[in-house]
Amino acid sequence: MEKAVEVRVEVNGKEVRAVLKQEVSKSQKMKELFELGFDVKTISNILDVRYNFVYNVISNYVNMEGIEVVRNKVAGKKDQIIELYLAGKSNKEISIDLKTNYNYVYNVLKKYKAEQVVVEEEVAK
Repeated sequence: MEKAVEVRVEVNGKEVRAVLKQEVSKSQKMKELFELGFDVKTISNILDVRYNFVYNVISNYVNMEGIEVVRNKVAGKKDQIIELYLAGKSNKEISIDLKTNYNYVYNVLKKYKAEQVVVEEEVAK
């Protein structure tokens, strides 16, 4: 069963078509698309291969070539809880705002406060 993949690329459209027409391995095509600035998910969609395959090829390529990759860290629920706590909200307000279990908020803040005490003691030394 073949899956039709429609590739809509606004930027670098000609370069993508040139890469796809080349008679090289899929791995080489992945590397070239990565060099054009595409992320792993987009490359897997363009080449119609599994995400893990592309991820492994690109991560090996990045490690072997010493390429520095910028990763975007997404703020997690714990970071949001701490941010709201520092803004002066109560545990109950935080749990309502984030639609999170009150006990989870309580435990995250308990751990955060304990870490802050340790940091303050180290600074005081």
